[in-house]
Amino acid sequence: MENKTVLVTGATSGIGLALIDRLLNAGYKPILTARNADKVQALAAEKGVAGYALDVADADAITRVCAQVEQDHGPLWGLVNNAGIWLEGDFDAYAADDIKAVMDTNTMGTINLTHTVLPGMLARGRGSVLNVVSTAALYARKSISVYAASKWAIRGFTGCLEAECAPKGVRVMGFYPGKIASNMYETAGVERDLEVAMTPTQAADMMVTMLSDESMVWSQVSGRALKDYV
Repeated sequence: MENKTVLVTGATSGIGLALIDRLLNAGYKPILTARNADKVQALAAEKGVAGYALDVADADAITRVCAQVEQDHGPLWGLVNNAGIWLEGDFDAYAADDIKAVMDTNTMGTINLTHTVLPGMLARGRGSVLNVVSTAALYARKSISVYAASKWAIRGFTGCLEAECAPKGVRVMGFYPGKIASNMYETAGVERDLEVAMTPTQAADMMVTMLSDESMVWSQVSGRALKDYV
């Protein structure tokens, strides 16, 4: 794969970690990033890839880390905005800090990272941005108001940039997974039956397919495990 360096956020677990493996298998050069520096260091060494500690809620850190990545590895061909946190419950019971954390990570993290990386892609007339959105951005239901808001915002952001950037040779795409067997719910203190969920590897396989053909813009790809319909 011709020097296709892809930065992946939230890559120490779940979809992000599975995607590192799948990108390696497909011949890409993945860059592993996440908030926990110790996990980043350990997993990057285990996978044989470069790793950088990055909290996407920190705009200054985004600027600094992206500059270091490009200094170390050259221009980024791809960016996968995968980092995200879950919040569930009645809106009036949410703490203000929890609301801010979701919006800063899920929404502003994706926007700020894209804003940092996209100019170089446009200047080169080539590149791919893949935003991990959610089926929560395709419908409305109770108990996920802020999480859904964070993802509906990225649905609009992704669609607008798709139309803006495709004529300039850069693809901006959205992947909308349903329930994933990851630790996202557990981290948020929420119980889920993950026996019916798609695996992170299944999600990662679809994402590699979306990235692989530069002649195609996969606009709004959604998927759920068959068992999740039962």
